Amino acid sequence: MSGKSEEVLIMFAEFVESTHGRRQSCYLAYRYSLKRKSQNGSEYWVRVKCNATATSYSDASIVVRDHHTHLPDETDMEILQIRKTLKRKVMEESGPIDRIVEEAYHAANRQSQSSDLIFNLPLIHRMKNTSQKQRCKTGSPIPQSIEQLPYPLPDVYCNTTKSELFLLYDGSLGGTRSLVFASYNDIVYLSQQEHWYSDGTFYTCPSIFCQIYSIHAYYDGMSTPCVFALLGGTSEETYVDLFSVLSRKMSEFQLVIKLRTITIDFELGVSNVFTKYYPSIIVRGCLFHFGQSLYRKFVDQGLKTQNKDDENLRD
Repeated sequence: MSGKSEEVLIMFAEFVESTHGRRQSCYLAYRYSLKRKSQNGSEYWVRVKCNATATSYSDASIVVRDHHTHLPDETDMEILQIRKTLKRKVMEESGPIDRIVEEAYHAANRQSQSSDLIFNLPLIHRMKNTSQKQRCKTGSPIPQSIEQLPYPLPDVYCNTTKSELFLLYDGSLGGTRSLVFASYNDIVYLSQQEHWYSDGTFYTCPSIFCQIYSIHAYYDGMSTPCVFALLGGTSEETYVDLFSVLSRKMSEFQLVIKLRTITIDFELGVSNVFTKYYPSIIVRGCLFHFGQSLYRKFVDQGLKTQNKDDENLRD
């Protein structure tokens, strides 16, 4: 494969774009990257995987200097096309990166006639990392503080993929800016249910907020998330303001609230909201969070080791 350079004049070549948006030329399963352009309009190309070169001219002819150090890669163009399609989906769609990448891998596996294609694809976790970086480049910079969060929010963050309004409220809750998201249909469904479930999570919350608080409608053994709130705190005032906003929005939509019971995560601030302002609503604690509270109390009282070592105590 190596040896003296041999020039070959060809009158056709395929021009493509790399995943980084760079112009490339392809000939006989070899892919070339554009190195430079000359003043006379010719373009100088270098093989992606070796030092072979080519020159293209204004009359569309190309001279290939054929001293490749490897065999042509028949799957190279297929892989490039898969990666370009994946990049386009990541930038145009709002779905989870993991799902988009995994679907692309499964589709390639089903359609490929050769095991070489799957073997030569980048590792799936690397593709996910690359796709995540590509999506981040297309969006606005991630705010590092609540002050950097745009006001008002851009439309892309306020509407669903079906162009329905999703941002229910953007303003102060408990003295700090918070965001509440819910579609009209979600609010209607929530108002019609007699049993709600609410819970806060801190682990997946954006750093400029304190927690993600979700409110679910519980019906026929199924919990359906309806409201998502990015809250700036955990104070009782924050929860009072949150449920006031929700109640006010339902009134604006002329909805009858049929709520009778709500199950919470033993957050005292939430419990006080209903005890003080909605006394007719029955408040119940979540069994899972109750078990967590008991465990934390065991640890605080120094009973963890004693319970582990004493079989009679466990019985």
